[in-house]
Amino acid sequence: MLCNTFSQSDAVRHVAAVLLRKRISGHYSNLPADYKSKLNADLLQLLASESERTVRNGAIGVTSTICKLQTPSDDDDNGVPADFVPWPELFQFIAHASQDPNPSARELAFLLIMELTETVGTFLTASFGQFAQLFQSCITNAQEDIKVKNAAVKALGGLISFLSDDSDVDIFCKLIPVLLQYSTECQTRNDEDTVSIILDVMYDLAYSPSPVVTQNLPNIIGFCLGCMKDANLEMTVRDSAALVVATMSESKSKTFGKNKALLHSTLESIFNLIENSKETGAGALFQSNPAWRDDDDDDGDDEDYNDNATETSMAQGTLDMLACEIPKKYIFQPVVQMCVSRVSSQNENHRKAGIACLGVIAEGCAEPLRDHLPDVMPIVLSAAKDPCAAVRECACFALGQLSEHCQPEILSYSDQVLPIAFALLDDATIAVQATSCYVLEMFCERLDPDSIRPLLDPLVRKLAQMLESTSKRSVQEMSVAALAATAVAAEDEFAPYVSGVADLMSKMMSINDEKLFSLRGRALECMGHIAIAVGKDVFRPYFAATMQCACEGLTFDNTELHEFAYAVFANLAKVMEQEFSPCLGDLVPHLLDVLKQDEGLLERQEENEVSLKPFQNDVLN
Repeated sequence: MLCNTFSQSDAVRHVAAVLLRKRISGHYSNLPADYKSKLNADLLQLLASESERTVRNGAIGVTSTICKLQTPSDDDDNGVPADFVPWPELFQFIAHASQDPNPSARELAFLLIMELTETVGTFLTASFGQFAQLFQSCITNAQEDIKVKNAAVKALGGLISFLSDDSDVDIFCKLIPVLLQYSTECQTRNDEDTVSIILDVMYDLAYSPSPVVTQNLPNIIGFCLGCMKDANLEMTVRDSAALVVATMSESKSKTFGKNKALLHSTLESIFNLIENSKETGAGALFQSNPAWRDDDDDDGDDEDYNDNATETSMAQGTLDMLACEIPKKYIFQPVVQMCVSRVSSQNENHRKAGIACLGVIAEGCAEPLRDHLPDVMPIVLSAAKDPCAAVRECACFALGQLSEHCQPEILSYSDQVLPIAFALLDDATIAVQATSCYVLEMFCERLDPDSIRPLLDPLVRKLAQMLESTSKRSVQEMSVAALAATAVAAEDEFAPYVSGVADLMSKMMSINDEKLFSLRGRALECMGHIAIAVGKDVFRPYFAATMQCACEGLTFDNTELHEFAYAVFANLAKVMEQEFSPCLGDLVPHLLDVLKQDEGLLERQEENEVSLKPFQNDVLN
């Protein structure tokens, strides 16, 4: 059929191939045997003679589909002979094409292998040695056409990924050094697509049982570190390399940790990325909050902070995984030594990286950090007074991380941490103000009234002042969060401040600007925490307004607002007890409807507005 389309235009012939691939599966079993044989022969003839790439690629797709149709299904009652090979003439064709003097024919051979990955990996295991030799000869041949090499890499990558959980992958894993060497050539000529393919292969091999992968771990990590540091590569490619490093640290944690030279070079690369980047060293916190990025744009910074990876997020994410996965007896000492040595440097970028990385490892290395707080805290507290704003910001980030993950030991430093964080609320740099609020939020929520009492009045007044005087959403959000944490710590001693804080929150809880919904949610969350802190009698005057705001939030098509609302419902139900019961008649059916929906998605806004109006009326009445 395809051979009869030679007189047609290339576009028509390509469409014919696409349609045939889509439709053939439904009709193939009904075709006579002689017609099937002719179809096979015509396809091989077309592949051998076709020069137009789009038509040839379409024919490759048809060939792959028909080959699969000639493969027995898993539930075939007759069983499959051990030496069964579907469409043997096709694989003879591939063998001849791979040795053809014409590079287009050799490229075709590898493209066919790539399309037939599953078939090759399942039925041609006896020929794996020949395939491996074919790949190696092609990729290492300095005279080979680049298109042919790239096709070979794609085919090899597909086979390795398909076999990654199988012992048969060993024979192809021996080609890892060949792939890595070729990737270096690809980087030199900015062939990012092929580099990405090789990175995907290394990722797929992370959990492979093959000992060859473990033996090549230093080479794989070295290759990935080179990609991470290569500013000529797109950030997505560099981030893929970081993912391989992180995944290898999880799957080969002991091997990774025991290799001191490998661990040291990895940590050095991570630190270098952070210290050479113009981005904030508190990137892990910064990246998670859109408000910070918006405020940074308002300040005229040209950095493109979006939801995509940056050098800082890439480096810190990798370090976080290393700290969480590699045994602490291997990683804790070298990483802390690097942090300490950089914090004492004359170079402010080194100090930034050192103190930022100390915060990044707080979760993964929480246990040994708790034991070494007497050594670590003076360093962090000193960095909080650094003349460089970027260092002070990272010191706040580190303090916040330590406050979150080193409980309860960190609380014994309240008389040192709180005054410093309080003083930094007046810092000239917006980012430092916001991160100091983060410290207060993380630290204060675990304190008791006795600990927070000496700073309670000035702290509440200062946070309220910041809310009223700043237009920076990042500072507003973090100030609200810090107020909520302060209320939780102060408990009923927060009662004198409820009226003033509630007035501030009421303005934010009525925000209808979609860009500011996170601030509206934070204000609602704060009211819920205040209710927990001061109890039913003190909070009663604010109950109806808070519930109204929460219900209105559910009428917006915004998942974040919904989540804040549900949290507030839980807190207010706990605090108000029987006084909350009038709300249950409409709230409970609504919650049940949400639970029934796929992936927890809410109904459309119009439906929510109808179902919640009686609920709001009950609250207000």
